[in-house]
Amino acid sequence: MDENFYNNPLKVIWDSRKSLMPNYLIVLWILFLLVSLASVLCFDFMDFSSFQIGTYFSVSSTGLTLTLALFVAGKNAFSEDDLKTLAQHEDSKGVKGQALIDFLGPFVFTALLFLVTGLLSLFGPYINLPIKKEYIELIKVFYINILFLGLLSLFNLIITMLNDVYASAFRK
Repeated sequence: MDENFYNNPLKVIWDSRKSLMPNYLIVLWILFLLVSLASVLCFDFMDFSSFQIGTYFSVSSTGLTLTLALFVAGKNAFSEDDLKTLAQHEDSKGVKGQALIDFLGPFVFTALLFLVTGLLSLFGPYINLPIKKEYIELIKVFYINILFLGLLSLFNLIITMLNDVYASAFRK
């Protein structure tokens, strides 16, 4: 494990990809993505004409804030010795510290999703590219889906934090 994972948070996400979200949330996100794509491309039952990307900055900044708050709450469920144990633990493949990366990965993933949506909502209103209307609709769908994935990931963090707090009640 690197001394400072901040140098490459994408590596943390990649190394912890199996623990980012449970399968049911991934399936739910994929279903929402498919339905929203089909609604725009085939059936025209979702209307994104009133969509203004700039209005989602507060949602994204709130998501970042909640991610930080959940990280602090989740970290407090572990003692310093517990965190050191996670950092020293070797998994079945002999990778030292994977348990700590698996703990940190979902927080980094969620924060990155809200960072991307926040930056897009901050700078998006000022970008004017000559793009066809169909592509603009697809960009809106993908933005909404990234935001939806962030909300699902935030929900996963809440459940994970609750499980960690529950488990900490039974540790010595």
